[in-house]
Amino acid sequence: MGVAIAFSSACALTAVSIKTGSVDAHRSSITSPIEHVVILEKENHSFDNIFGQYPGADGTMQAQVSSGDVVPLNHTPDHTLLDIAHAGASAAYAVDSGRMDRFNTLPGAMQDGRDIATSQYRKADIPLYWSYASHFTLDDHFFSTIMGPSFPNHLASIAADSGNAVDNPTGQTHHAWGCDGGAYSMVDAIDPQTGRHYREKPCFDMPTLADTLQQHHVSWRYYAPGLYSSGYTWSALDAIRHIRYSSLWHTNVLPDTQFVTDVKHGQLPAVSWLVTSEENSEHPPYSMCIGQDWTAREINAIMHSKYWKSTVIVLTWDDFGGFYDHVAPPRQDYISLGPRVPTIIISPYSQKHFVDHHIMDFSSILRFIEDTFGLPSLNARDAHAASLSSSLQLAQAPLPPLAMRTKTCPTSDRITRTVLNGTLVKISTHSYGRDLQLRIQGGNEATLLVGPSTVYRMAVPLPAHFIDFRVGDRIQAIARPDPQRALTYASRTLVDLDLTPFNAHHGLVTAVRDGGATLKVEFYKGMMTVRITASTQIHLGHGRTGAASDITPGTAVQISGIRNQRLGEITTTYALDVVSTPKLRERSKP
Repeated sequence: MGVAIAFSSACALTAVSIKTGSVDAHRSSITSPIEHVVILEKENHSFDNIFGQYPGADGTMQAQVSSGDVVPLNHTPDHTLLDIAHAGASAAYAVDSGRMDRFNTLPGAMQDGRDIATSQYRKADIPLYWSYASHFTLDDHFFSTIMGPSFPNHLASIAADSGNAVDNPTGQTHHAWGCDGGAYSMVDAIDPQTGRHYREKPCFDMPTLADTLQQHHVSWRYYAPGLYSSGYTWSALDAIRHIRYSSLWHTNVLPDTQFVTDVKHGQLPAVSWLVTSEENSEHPPYSMCIGQDWTAREINAIMHSKYWKSTVIVLTWDDFGGFYDHVAPPRQDYISLGPRVPTIIISPYSQKHFVDHHIMDFSSILRFIEDTFGLPSLNARDAHAASLSSSLQLAQAPLPPLAMRTKTCPTSDRITRTVLNGTLVKISTHSYGRDLQLRIQGGNEATLLVGPSTVYRMAVPLPAHFIDFRVGDRIQAIARPDPQRALTYASRTLVDLDLTPFNAHHGLVTAVRDGGATLKVEFYKGMMTVRITASTQIHLGHGRTGAASDITPGTAVQISGIRNQRLGEITTTYALDVVSTPKLRERSKP
């Protein structure tokens, strides 16, 4: 039986269908001691990358690579130099129809001469996560729901559905992926039944577990970074129109920093989702040490509270992040499932030191919550998913809390920016903004997003402009990794190492082109192209102001501006003064 429920929003009034069923049919035969479920979702690591060496788990210390060779997995550094490609197409490429042998060829895999895609952490790198796995239950066949990156899988964790999205949105004018992404934001989608590819707006009206909880008076909150701040892209309910533009957005979607406060003040809801900033998320290239400590502080708050005795914490990661995993994901349709992700079930009722081999995905979390609170399923995916219940023993004597002492992470782990050096290969202007393509070490190409706050500089610490940059120039970028794509960065400062100041040099105009916008000028060091714009100040002498039309071949000039020394071009001309006689020095003889 289905019931149509109308969701009202500022954008539209949309009817959606929610599958309903008997509440009693979902109840367990054992009275559940579970009153709270916390879904703590971290970023971008595969199972083998974190727990490939865990005893008793289906892990590996080797990888099959594209050449057919089997190689030892390298050691993953605490924070990587780059992100690794992990979009929907990249995931399908790496999985290679279940052969699991192309991870090493993903863009961003090679970093500092080492294959980071086929690498893993060791016990000493992740002592807190290792302890959680040892003391509670580790699920070693837990797969991402969608063969793709963060956006579709965060949607799956609230809706058992991604709206058919298989990638992160692009074209956004703000630091957001959902309804706040702007007019040009779009996302790639695939019909799961037919395989048809298409593009859609990443702002949906599909039913979510939050809707079901609200309708059945079960308390819930979604804790995430605030509007446009670091990590806001993972605030999945921003992509649900009828929640984003309703009062629930203000009452139930709260800052991630409030989670511990709510626990301490006795305000933990029955169901919580918790995501955090990029710096705390472990999203490459950010630090595993810092992310692990943040996780432990959130979990410690529950373990030190009255809620521990009645809580299940699901610690999981949203997607594989480009890292190797050796287990082929089961194929459910054209978009599911994706590679395995680490998942630990932390509760007084977890099976102690247990590895659960059941096949699960993010829909399993929703199925468990629905069963626990007697709720109807959202769709066929969560209705047929295996529940997390196989990781629990609700009748056992409760396990004690395992409060963790956090590590002291090195100062070097607290990176918030990346310095990239490379050659500019492409300059693009879109309806939603501009970006540069930079070829960096290992042949990788990075995308540098350019915004209104981006600072441009010459090789010396003097200002430059976007229009001064040329394909082929040597660029140094001080940028912040952007989670929308691997090897994509939000540019803070762009330094063109081929640009230098050009101050008061005399020359003789030999040609005028493009209606005066381009001059050929003979300087003592040789011929150069000089660009004239509307902002160029042209002085004709005796206090008179001129225009580009006043400049003709044979005119003696004095030029000040910015020179591209590689091309022999004045890319920006600040001032052009007409002089009576050019002061040309004799060229140096070869």
